[in-house]
Amino acid sequence: MKNILLLVITFSISNVFAEIWKDYEPSERQIQLTVIDVQANYLDNYLVNLKRTWVRSVEAQKELGHIVDYGVYVSDGANSPNVWLTIEYENMAAMEQTKEKYDAVNALLAKRYGDDEEELDKISKGYEEIRRMVDNQRINQVMFKM
Repeated sequence: MKNILLLVITFSISNVFAEIWKDYEPSERQIQLTVIDVQANYLDNYLVNLKRTWVRSVEAQKELGHIVDYGVYVSDGANSPNVWLTIEYENMAAMEQTKEKYDAVNALLAKRYGDDEEELDKISKGYEEIRRMVDNQRINQVMFKM
């Protein structure tokens, strides 16, 4: 009886540990996740201003092929955090910033919007009064093998 129990435990333990590349593999795509706590009653204001600054910038990056996608997620029920921003890159190499990428994004933004830099600077600085950056991570999806 002891031998049977020992045999069952041995086989159970050997199947408990997953092994990368055999049981699962990380996706090459990388996601930059920013977690934010916006003060109560400022969420709508934050999102409207985010559209004029961050969303325009990531839209330009997406159009230029620098990023795959982006997302803005909110929770009405969460006290803190309550906003999550994501930027999805094709791979880690695509995350590298270059002067060429920077210049291309700024040229597209200037052509498309031509906003007053002082106003956008004021909006960006105003974020610090109504939000707190909780976390910033680079994450990637795990693809399970069946």
